[in-house]
Amino acid sequence: MFGKNKCKYTQDLKISFLIALLSIVFILIPPFSETPFRILFASILIFFLPGYAFISAMFPGNREISGIERFTLSVGFSIVIMVFDGFLISLTVWKFRPNSIAISLVLLTFLFGIIAYLTRKRLPLEEQFSFSYKDFIYSLTAPETCNVEEEREVCYDEHIEDKRFAARNRKKIASMRKTSKEMKRPALQTGERLSPEITKTLIIAMVLSIVIAGSMFAYAKATREKETFTTLYILGPDGKAENYPENFSTSDPIQIIGGVENFEYAKINYTLEIILDGTTLNTMEITLDYEDKWEKELTITPTKSKQGKQKLELVLYKEGLEGFSYRTVHLWVNQVLSTEPVQTNEHEVIDFAEIVNPSMESEEGWEFITTNDTIATGYYMNNSGIYSSKAYVINASYEGMVNQYTTHTVQQIIHSNESANVVLSFYLKDTYTKGTADKDETQFKRIVFNNEVIWTDGIYGDEGWQHVEIPVTLQEGNNTLTFMLLQEKLQELHPVEVIIDEVTFIPESALSPYIKEDNTVEFELPTSCVLPLPKTSNSKFTVEWNGTDSESGIYYYDIQYSTDGIIWKNWITKTITTSAEFEGKEGYTYYFKSKSVDNALNEEGNKSTYDASTTVDTSAPTIELDITPNPTSDITYLTVEASKPLLSVKCVITPRNFGASENIELATNDNITWTSKYAVEVQDTYDIEITAKDYSNNTAYTFGTLYTDETLEELTIDFEPSKTSDEVEITVTSSTALEEEPTVVVKDRYGYKLEVNYESSDDNEYIYTATTDDDDLDYTIHDGTARVTVTAKTVDSLTLYEEDTFIIDRVDPTIKSISPEEEATINKDSISITASYSDDRAGIDKTKITLLVNGIDVTDNAEIDYSSIYYLAEGLENGKVEVQLTVTDQAGNTEKDEWVFYVSA
Repeated sequence: MFGKNKCKYTQDLKISFLIALLSIVFILIPPFSETPFRILFASILIFFLPGYAFISAMFPGNREISGIERFTLSVGFSIVIMVFDGFLISLTVWKFRPNSIAISLVLLTFLFGIIAYLTRKRLPLEEQFSFSYKDFIYSLTAPETCNVEEEREVCYDEHIEDKRFAARNRKKIASMRKTSKEMKRPALQTGERLSPEITKTLIIAMVLSIVIAGSMFAYAKATREKETFTTLYILGPDGKAENYPENFSTSDPIQIIGGVENFEYAKINYTLEIILDGTTLNTMEITLDYEDKWEKELTITPTKSKQGKQKLELVLYKEGLEGFSYRTVHLWVNQVLSTEPVQTNEHEVIDFAEIVNPSMESEEGWEFITTNDTIATGYYMNNSGIYSSKAYVINASYEGMVNQYTTHTVQQIIHSNESANVVLSFYLKDTYTKGTADKDETQFKRIVFNNEVIWTDGIYGDEGWQHVEIPVTLQEGNNTLTFMLLQEKLQELHPVEVIIDEVTFIPESALSPYIKEDNTVEFELPTSCVLPLPKTSNSKFTVEWNGTDSESGIYYYDIQYSTDGIIWKNWITKTITTSAEFEGKEGYTYYFKSKSVDNALNEEGNKSTYDASTTVDTSAPTIELDITPNPTSDITYLTVEASKPLLSVKCVITPRNFGASENIELATNDNITWTSKYAVEVQDTYDIEITAKDYSNNTAYTFGTLYTDETLEELTIDFEPSKTSDEVEITVTSSTALEEEPTVVVKDRYGYKLEVNYESSDDNEYIYTATTDDDDLDYTIHDGTARVTVTAKTVDSLTLYEEDTFIIDRVDPTIKSISPEEEATINKDSISITASYSDDRAGIDKTKITLLVNGIDVTDNAEIDYSSIYYLAEGLENGKVEVQLTVTDQAGNTEKDEWVFYVSA
């Protein structure tokens, strides 16, 4: 429709759109609307913008009208558009208002601007209208240089750079662009200009439009009936229609501002009523002249305690319309018994009103009254209460229909020394579990206080025990509290028992924060637990927990930790999160347990044991690989021995010449020894790589070589011990005769050589000793894995080579986290004695751990593993207890710890 042309010149349209948007900001949006710029932008919006966009849509080319004509028509048609737009808007629900007229003019400007953009696209680029401020201003003031007679000739002023504005026949014409080849385009030709008849017609049409629009506006103004109305409104405390108060109570009222404004063109008498939840709080008489305004701060205080959402209304009555509300406005507010945060601590006791036998444990205070003693009785019953104690039972055993309403009540007259707002709390249960609650009910439980029904519920459905809390007002003197079973007439009745227990008055501050619409309270205890924790090699680890609650949901958690499972410390309290990062210490075992509180403030019971535990273990395991037989032509067995229990062992076997790597799974019964059978398929040499992880994700590696040629000459290396703190004996065995004793080189993990001495030989067995003593060396021998390299020559001049490793460990084990702590006093004679220990290199030798209690060796009765010991000492006498723990690692290093604690049972 519009061809493939582009609209090249859109600067004027973009500026129009920008000014239109700024007009909205400076006309309607405070604080910008309160500045002098409001008048400027309003004038531009009313007298120029919509007309300019309209004329741009009507005349998209640069050969049709001159700049002066374009400007004049823009102003004229803006006035016409504003008048017609205002007249049409005055007929709508929005009326002729600043908001409606400004927004509508902006929308029209955007509409006409989009049409202008599309119509310009229809023209070639050189014919599209464009605008230059400099050239336009110069065209108004430039001297005329054209010959009057040269009617067909185009005149350009040599001072105009863009040559857009030129004069011909002593008239200024619209601006024109040069072509891309910098050739001067002919200006507006006489034959191409609008004829005088068309120009005259446009001007006459514009004038007539203004006259007609003005007449219509004047007519509407003159004939419109005066709009008479009264405004009624509510403002927040700061005098604005925002930040309205939400919560209030009898002790903490709220403030609002009520307002009435008279636009009735007469003096009016009004009556204003303030109504809360259907109760009239105040009535005011107001008299206002025309355009007078009444505003007043109103304090809203409820007349009685009633928890929940309530409707606050301002109702205005007008003189002459008695009996009919003229205007109403309302807010929804929430009445609470206290605006203070709910506390979980103990509350004050109601001591000015005493209920006789509130727990139903005796047989006094309560009186049973029935309208038909043949169908119901009342009595106290043991083991029927909420806590399996005594309770009061209304037993309606009749089944069938009765001809009149029957009531069976238990009541008591309660004397109060003062008038006060309190909360009535009690437990109630009925034994009829069939039927659908709130549907076709024929029997009802009711609570009546001072002759007012304050709670009711049917017996249908399995509701179990109901904990009810209702705000009531105790009056000074006698108050009557009644528990009632109501049976309807001419309805099918079923046998039912209503059980009442634990009736009491509590202060408003003790009201449960979780009250359902029927005023019942959840009293089921929540449950929670800390999720299982793996052992960790990181001192910082994440602890997670969760919980469940049947109704109100979890309010918060308390998380505790312990290093012995006996003495507990708070870690996180009153948190709504379900995970956190805990920072522990190496070698310690940490125990965790959780406690939850639900939104009804029911607390989970205390736990006798922990939920989860973990040990911080950063010591890497050591592993040894045994390949037997080696070499082999068929099957060999792989055995991995670890210094501590392992979580996983991975074995990768890679042939050096043929085939791809294989992943071999090893099996274990105790997580210490891992084995697998491997069958060779091709005669080759295999590299074996072992990767092991313990339960704390510490990693260990070892390597080996599997030979498959039985005729291959080889060297074997043996160590005694394989983990040493001082000296190691190295035995090298050759499968064939050697020219001379092998060359043995031992290096620590950093490549420093250990001193090696040749000791003796027997047949093809050669014995050496290597020492970790570095006193005579100018460098330090480091603990860790030491590598032994053996080279030798056979009598046939064949070179043999073998490598193996052993562990150097000269650091004593560490003993941590003893319990009971040094000098602690324990108030019982059965005590758990625990300690944790670790060794970074060789690992703990648990067969050499000893524990003495008061000089008696109790090691055989203790539970011992590679990182901790546990012993339950029973029957300890009061006084000092001495403990001695000795721990030895597999390199022979020993650590001893002694401490005392006291028993005061």
